[in-house]
Amino acid sequence: MREPRDRIAQVRRLCHQLCSSSCVEEKRQERHKELLQKRPHWSVHKKEEQFRQIALGEKVPFDISLPLPARDEREGSELGVKLFWERFRCQQCGLCCYTPGAGLILEREDFDRIASKIGRKRLKSLSRYDKTIDAWILKQPCPFYDQNKRGCKIYEIRPQTCRKYPLHPPLAQLPYNLAVDAFCPAARLLARETLEWWVICESHWAELLARMEQSGEDSSSPQDGRDDR
Repeated sequence: MREPRDRIAQVRRLCHQLCSSSCVEEKRQERHKELLQKRPHWSVHKKEEQFRQIALGEKVPFDISLPLPARDEREGSELGVKLFWERFRCQQCGLCCYTPGAGLILEREDFDRIASKIGRKRLKSLSRYDKTIDAWILKQPCPFYDQNKRGCKIYEIRPQTCRKYPLHPPLAQLPYNLAVDAFCPAARLLARETLEWWVICESHWAELLARMEQSGEDSSSPQDGRDDR
């Protein structure tokens, strides 16, 4: 028999495989409100605990998992990412651009694209080369951040990392969910706004676990698992 932790990991993997599309749609339709009416204690307890944790991102570096499915190799798996960008609202605070001591790795395509506009010599003067990773790292505070206009001077050709920010790779404990940098104020706000969406995820996990236990199956997918809609 599998350990409970393994069981939970299996259920989350199955949920990602079978329920991702329907999960995103349910969140768009705000199904969490219906579920929270049946579990009012969930909202109160989760908010008090999680809001405090989310707020720590202003001073402590860490990532926050969101109740949205991460993209994988399957076609059409970008629905969670799409909903994220629909809801995310950059506050143009410049914190991600103006962090002394930090650095931004430039992919080869990033370097070539920016160099074609401002010149390789100038871009190298604004970066440092790291032999270990064989890449140029843009110095920070970012030389392309305009403090007066509170914006990026090369926005149209900005690096891929900037385009994706504040999205970060999924956390090990929640590998099937999107993760964001808690340092970003807009990301913390979105984490607060979508916190109650977790009740939809938990509902799916409980349903799949009950089906697995009822059937006694311990295979890669339950025989009567839901179709991805």
